[in-house]
Amino acid sequence: MTLIRSRGDISQQEKRAVFLTVHDLGCNHWAWEDFVNRPCMSEIKDRSIFIHIDVPGHEDNAEALQESQFPTLQILGEDLVTVLDFIHVRYVIGLGEGAGANVLARFALAHPSRCLGLILINCTGTVTSVKENFKAKFVNWKGKEGNVSQSAEDYLVFHKFGHQLMSENNPDKEKVMDEFLHRLRDSINTKNVKLFVNAFLNRSDLPLKQYKSDILLITGVLARFV
Repeated sequence: MTLIRSRGDISQQEKRAVFLTVHDLGCNHWAWEDFVNRPCMSEIKDRSIFIHIDVPGHEDNAEALQESQFPTLQILGEDLVTVLDFIHVRYVIGLGEGAGANVLARFALAHPSRCLGLILINCTGTVTSVKENFKAKFVNWKGKEGNVSQSAEDYLVFHKFGHQLMSENNPDKEKVMDEFLHRLRDSINTKNVKLFVNAFLNRSDLPLKQYKSDILLITGVLARFV
């Protein structure tokens, strides 16, 4: 687990909201940094602390990991507490998208005393469906010269943007997807992305009924898992 950076003064954590972020498949910390740095977030950013996490092997220009080195989503979630202990943070609000939302939900279930609440975007709490597994089996991850293949890119784009791909109403659609693919190709080790995808496909059910704190679930009508 890699702590990339925190935004805000951690010594002020008793006076500010502390958000712990985990990214989705095909992304790393930049996805949340871009979000937090938007002008509409300026007031929240000034009153909060953001701790951005990269799952193993997803920091910029990381070396390829062995398959045996990549943990399950359950272990990823349980081990987030070690980051909080290392930087001496007592409580956080989990903020995650997609696979990262699943990881944060597992963190909250394993360490409820350290999590004040969850904001989960496009989170799925069930095991992989037959349809999802079937689609994943046809993804070829080996592209030319070590780059991600077209089928792998298509898989990650659909996971990220879902049925928005078929919508003509979003003027920023092409720009957002181009930025996503540019960073995927240039910054992230795609062999490690495949390991994260495999961990996501082998996920277990989330027993969220056992979680007693507040959860805000955000899912668009065109999201993949709707």
